[in-house]
Amino acid sequence: MGRSESARILRFAAIGGISTLIYAVVTLALSDRHGFGMPATTASIAGYGAGAVFSYCGHRFVTFMSDGAVGFEIVRFACATAIGFLLSVGLAVALADIAGLPALVPVAMACALVPVLNFVILRKFVFTAAMR
Repeated sequence: MGRSESARILRFAAIGGISTLIYAVVTLALSDRHGFGMPATTASIAGYGAGAVFSYCGHRFVTFMSDGAVGFEIVRFACATAIGFLLSVGLAVALADIAGLPALVPVAMACALVPVLNFVILRKFVFTAAMR
């Protein structure tokens, strides 16, 4: 695959899908109703962190094939990740910890919303050197 937009979207979907899967599996494996007994919020934090590490490496080297300055990109990636992180944790707090829904509900919502948000932010804000 080359640098075309359709190829980039396919690569993003693959990397994003794997990082989303890492988030979901770790979160559910650690959560009180599915695994090791952690509250959904704590499990979500751990799951998001694990997915974020994979996501940065995958998107930098595979999705956007960036040769930009790591120091520049990693700070912006951290900001983008913080936005998705706050969304996923907020969903866990509101829907699981407060509303009492199963952890699967906020996980599913985060898995749908965060990737869309991330593509826009990563393309327009983080890996801008790769887009020139």
